[in-house]
Amino acid sequence: MGLEDLIAIDTQNPGADYGHIRRYLTTALQDRGASVHVVAGSVLGTWETPRILFNAHMDTVRAEGWTRNPLRAWKQRGRIYGLGACDTKGSIHAILEATKNGAQDVAVLFSTDEECGPQTGANRFFKTAVGKTLAKTLQGAVVMEPTENHVYTRHPGYVQAELIFAGSTGHSSSLKPSAAGVAVETLHRLQHHAGWNVNVSAIHAEAAGANVRASACNATVSIRSYQNASIVVKEIGKALPNGTAMRIVQAEGPLDNKKPFIASKTEVPFWTDAATLASAGINTVVYGPGNIQQAHKPNEYVSEAGLEKAGAFLKRLARIPQ
Repeated sequence: MGLEDLIAIDTQNPGADYGHIRRYLTTALQDRGASVHVVAGSVLGTWETPRILFNAHMDTVRAEGWTRNPLRAWKQRGRIYGLGACDTKGSIHAILEATKNGAQDVAVLFSTDEECGPQTGANRFFKTAVGKTLAKTLQGAVVMEPTENHVYTRHPGYVQAELIFAGSTGHSSSLKPSAAGVAVETLHRLQHHAGWNVNVSAIHAEAAGANVRASACNATVSIRSYQNASIVVKEIGKALPNGTAMRIVQAEGPLDNKKPFIASKTEVPFWTDAATLASAGINTVVYGPGNIQQAHKPNEYVSEAGLEKAGAFLKRLARIPQ
């Protein structure tokens, strides 16, 4: 069992099929002496009465622009390349390596739908009776994401919205607004909102020609902010002109752990499920091998040195003999 095996299991989201990887991880954890259960789609492994939890998500983004088969790992200059190598199958591998000879008072949670979906698998898990009971026993948790093997305790929340702007169709010589023009003006205002990191990932309007006004324009935006997610949603709504429809795809709060159970740095700019675990009352930090700049891009990789360092870190944290 190795990282190459994990990469070969296709868990691209949206539309991920988790059956194969659930079976693979269930067997791996049972071989390590863990009690294993599938809860709300996530794979939970426990040894004794857990005081610490290691979490990593099983899904990846969809592969686009790769120069080689993304599901067939390859090694080069101390790096392992493949879809999810960095985000976050390398972290799953590190967890399995750290517990290969068993563990004590440890839980691991391999969760679903972190990369896509209105609600992450970790969110669903901690709403179950099993998740709520586990949260009460834990003294700390590590959500594994690519942080170059540094510990972090703070990151912004994440809101994704689909916006449909309305306009008036007809000859472009008219002074009536085109939906595309309305969209551009509104998105410009959102991008200059104080304290927000706004990404416009898609914008589409279609008219019969350049001399015809578009009657509708669709846009996809994501916003990272330290404001409560509900406040961000309200602020988006206030910025929209009359006649604009809004659908919230995902709304997640920020992480701000002021009393971490382990020494740490401060802030990463991306959202993680650490916020979900923190909202369940768990003292949570973010840590993992790999660099976030490698995530979500072609020919993604993680260094072998980073994987080894992550495994050793988890062993020390869980007091697993080296």
